[in-house]
Amino acid sequence: MKKKIVILLGVFIGFLSLFYGINISQKSSIFISGPEIKNLINIWEDQTGRPPVKKEIDMIIDNLIKEEILYHEALKLGLDQNDKIIKRRLIQKLEFYKESENLNKVKEENLIKYYNENIDFYKLNKRYSFKHIFFSDPKNNYKDIKLDLLDSENISNKEIGEPFIHGDSFIEKDKTAIDSDFGSGFSENIINLENNIWYGPFKSIYGDHLLFVFEVFPEETIPFEDAKQSVIANYSDEIKNEVMNNYMYSIIDKYDVIIGEYK
Repeated sequence: MKKKIVILLGVFIGFLSLFYGINISQKSSIFISGPEIKNLINIWEDQTGRPPVKKEIDMIIDNLIKEEILYHEALKLGLDQNDKIIKRRLIQKLEFYKESENLNKVKEENLIKYYNENIDFYKLNKRYSFKHIFFSDPKNNYKDIKLDLLDSENISNKEIGEPFIHGDSFIEKDKTAIDSDFGSGFSENIINLENNIWYGPFKSIYGDHLLFVFEVFPEETIPFEDAKQSVIANYSDEIKNEVMNNYMYSIIDKYDVIIGEYK
């Protein structure tokens, strides 16, 4: 009799398990990947300046296990539903995954092709190296000051003029950079000056300046090898957009999009 009851009880439990999803023997699996642990160990080393000892590694792994368990429990409770932050993070992770798939396949020939097709991005404008003497208040003896400057090669604002907020000397600055430091249009004073002669005064948004151009660099194209890191960054941005657009086109037909009333 007892044997029959045990058998019937087993059948009943099996029935419940089959129809109601009750699993009395199997636990949920939690997988902690080696690369994830290594990454956290590297972060620890960066932050502390030393590798973690065994006890600290155990603590890192324990924290990962706790995170995974709490994450699974939160999913079971449906806490991920309608959470914009979680949704955004999942989208970002998927985007990163899809982008990485393709960026890992980038070939040198593709970079060179992109570089040649966008060569204008990798050109340096005409640039000027110069120094100046600054006066916040106009002087009436600039001619004499320029004569004094001719007698000394290494004279500075501290000796004749005043300290200038952006410095005394400027190396390889294009017109945009010059205007950024002195005010819009100031670069027009420099572009036609002969080298190694003191000129001025020229007015900026700060005051008067005597200028001395000592080198001019013509417009030039940056060689591919020198521009390579910029090419990779620009090419990657373009590929990311293309990859995600293509990915969306490939999966959008899998979904029936229903838009709720919002007006």
